[in-house]
Amino acid sequence: MLNGTNAVLLQTILYLANTNTPNDTKWNYPSTEIESNTLYKVNGEEGDERCYDGLGCYSSSYPWTDVSRPVSNFPQSPEKVAPNYCLFTRNNPLQCQHLSYSVPSTIYKSNLIPTQRVYFIAHGFLEGGDRPWIRRLTAELLRRYDANVVVVDWGSGSEPPYTQAVANIRLVGTITALLIKAMSDEVGLKSEFCHMIGHSLGAHLAGYVGYNLKTNFGLTLGRITGLDPAEPHFSKTDPVVRLDPSDAIFVDIIHSDTTPFIQGGLGMEEPIGHLDFYPNGGADQPGCNEGVMKYINQEKGSFFKGLRTFLGCDHVRSHEYFIESVNTQCNFLAVECESWEKFLAGDCFECASDKENGTICAHFGLTSVQSVHTSILQNWEKTDRSLVRLYTITGADWPYCRSLYRVTVEISNSTASLEHNGEIGEFDIQIRGSAGKTDSILLYKEQYYKPGSTHRQVVAGPNVGPVTSVILRWTHHTTLNFLSWRFQRALLHVKSVRIDSLDHKQTIYLCPKDEVFASSRPVQLQECSSLPSTS
Repeated sequence: MLNGTNAVLLQTILYLANTNTPNDTKWNYPSTEIESNTLYKVNGEEGDERCYDGLGCYSSSYPWTDVSRPVSNFPQSPEKVAPNYCLFTRNNPLQCQHLSYSVPSTIYKSNLIPTQRVYFIAHGFLEGGDRPWIRRLTAELLRRYDANVVVVDWGSGSEPPYTQAVANIRLVGTITALLIKAMSDEVGLKSEFCHMIGHSLGAHLAGYVGYNLKTNFGLTLGRITGLDPAEPHFSKTDPVVRLDPSDAIFVDIIHSDTTPFIQGGLGMEEPIGHLDFYPNGGADQPGCNEGVMKYINQEKGSFFKGLRTFLGCDHVRSHEYFIESVNTQCNFLAVECESWEKFLAGDCFECASDKENGTICAHFGLTSVQSVHTSILQNWEKTDRSLVRLYTITGADWPYCRSLYRVTVEISNSTASLEHNGEIGEFDIQIRGSAGKTDSILLYKEQYYKPGSTHRQVVAGPNVGPVTSVILRWTHHTTLNFLSWRFQRALLHVKSVRIDSLDHKQTIYLCPKDEVFASSRPVQLQECSSLPSTS
């Protein structure tokens, strides 16, 4: 999250940091020219519509201008925006092959494999197609698949002011749709094989591609992945203005910076896809509040690049998570739930994605589409499956993927526990399994633990394999029990711990040899010889 002052400064800093020297990119982008397009005026005046020959007309009236976006510009000319399309395959992983819808030979003479998927990657505001994250994502996709990757470089149209960049993506969406149509005509590529991956403004750009394909050519885009879609000028707008589920067969969203824009957030909070993922609740990503010097050091001492990374940390985490998901061996599971608070409380931890109306547990990232029952997508508009929110927890550093565990601690209601009358304190736990162990994880907030009460929380850690035991520690910070107003030794009576492992679909009950826990003393719990009674 950014504070208000930082949000104002971000535009200028990002612009300076993204000004590359000729040697900044490892990729070779050939110079391109888009054929001249004539501007037509309505009734001799520009009015509320601007048209470009062969590229359609662009209105500035409702819904493009409304309460949520009081300022609406026209797209700049195609010569100014000049989107560049670079194809990369395993045969040319670093060398750009330029594609143009108006020059068919660039398509049929390229290395394009029409029988394989085509991944289109679109950057956001103040960026270009040579950003390091785009190179990394391209490399990871080609490492996993013998596929096609097309980088949509609209850097000439992504410059300030923001409102102009917002308008320009409408034109880029049209041109990209024309390219996909040309690829279909020239080499038989199926539009369903196309997967648009867009960050920030690039997410809404992807939506315009899908809309144009459907409206102008009767084609359907296969998938859109929106990486923290931009909030300003898109939140609470008509679906035609922003990315929405109708723009592709499957639309998945990763929300990583959902703090309101006025408080410095850059991404949308509302769900706008078939599946909307909210890692860590969707805001304040772990590791993003560790000080600017960490990021300056990561950028090899570059002040501008380090400051850019620091200020936009939450916003860019969406593409960092997605890149990791491409080739990870970790499950990266997320769970459907009504809210982040209910997810953390363990109210949502059962998966039934294989059932039409079951709770969805999805693989966060590239393979999320495999987690959705096909009937849900086929009948989306007829079901009440709208606004599906899924939550997960990540780490603070790469690799970000974590396994999810639901921990339930049951306080004993034995005679000794009742006589002691409970205690105030906090727990931490280490989960151990056949493949390793977690670090110590803090459970709950400091609170009063009443005899007979149960306390549940979802936590994250490495995949330890099937759980075999835990180390549980209860810590009391004072010798005065204010609830019973007496001085005595701090003790707590713990009956059992239940661990539910989402990765392994495992439930295990663990019991201590002695239910008495002294403050700050770690206790190992092993699998119970019999299931604890519920009384």
